[in-house]
Amino acid sequence: MVTLDGVSERARALHQQAIVFDGLMPWGNLDHLESLREARQGGLAAANVTVAHYPHNSVRAFERIARYVSIIDQNRDWLRMVRSVSEIEQAKADGVIGIVLGFQDTSPFENRLDLIDAFAAVGVRIVQLTYNSQNYVGFGCCEPLQGPLSLFGREVLRRLEDLGIAVDLSHCGDETTEDVLRRAKKPVFFTHSGARAICPAYGRNKTDDQIRALAATGGVIGVTFAPFLVKRDPVTHDVLPSTIDDVIRHIEYIGDLVGLDYVGIGTDLCSAWIDQRATPPESSLRWWREARPDVFGRGPTTEYDPYPEGLRRHSELPNLTQRLVERGFSDGEILGILGANFLRALRVVWGG
Repeated sequence: MVTLDGVSERARALHQQAIVFDGLMPWGNLDHLESLREARQGGLAAANVTVAHYPHNSVRAFERIARYVSIIDQNRDWLRMVRSVSEIEQAKADGVIGIVLGFQDTSPFENRLDLIDAFAAVGVRIVQLTYNSQNYVGFGCCEPLQGPLSLFGREVLRRLEDLGIAVDLSHCGDETTEDVLRRAKKPVFFTHSGARAICPAYGRNKTDDQIRALAATGGVIGVTFAPFLVKRDPVTHDVLPSTIDDVIRHIEYIGDLVGLDYVGIGTDLCSAWIDQRATPPESSLRWWREARPDVFGRGPTTEYDPYPEGLRRHSELPNLTQRLVERGFSDGEILGILGANFLRALRVVWGG
């Protein structure tokens, strides 16, 4: 049952009609199913959920996939693994949440192209090329030196595109990001980022030129709710209190820049972690915030910054629909932002 208290009739109808797609939910959501149950209450239809990331080699990644697929299977009455847009649409029709298996780093590929084929075979559909560090493929946003794709990285990009796996550049440094955007033959994604012109987070938020180049590929930027990417002091990088209107400011800015057809949402939100009042041991805030406040902002490292007022949990997603209605967005624009834009671009990448 979708929680729609206090939402207008038009917003209610739009939110129920929308195939709400979250461009990035971190791994904690499958570790703590109460977060996904709450997301279901907020009308979520499907999400790119991280199943492996920077600490994981191929063996560890396969182990994690096996565990998470088992969790999905044990909860098949309300969760479903999906590999295509048509399966996401069916998940919406059946009232279950479609789980897209995603990586936040190519570390599980090690230096072997054949492992990409193996992960594709078990259902991995979205891959972020780097996390915060340098890897075999390219440079993450926290490296002091930056560069383009490696030669191996060029091969990885081609293999991902050939296999129909979506390429995500959310944590990539600028030179790697721009190199991929020049070489891409299919839509590319920033699954959970924002506009650097509004919030100056190096690498994690994207420049105007990068957003234009992304749109030229037909890809989508999932505007994130992560507070350090929504609003900060441009000089000190202190993370500032934010609201739903600050998130919509990013949406409007990108829409004015390239058009709203290239905008979605990527919450980077796990309510269980927020409720625990502690970042997980491998959190970027613990490892990188003090070294790179220009990337992750200044603030606590062991507890999450407060998410934007009105969008602090997935159960509050209807608030976004309501506010977009109040701000004068059309029905088509709202449905696109909530998920249709992601699905359009993913259909090109995934086929079908």
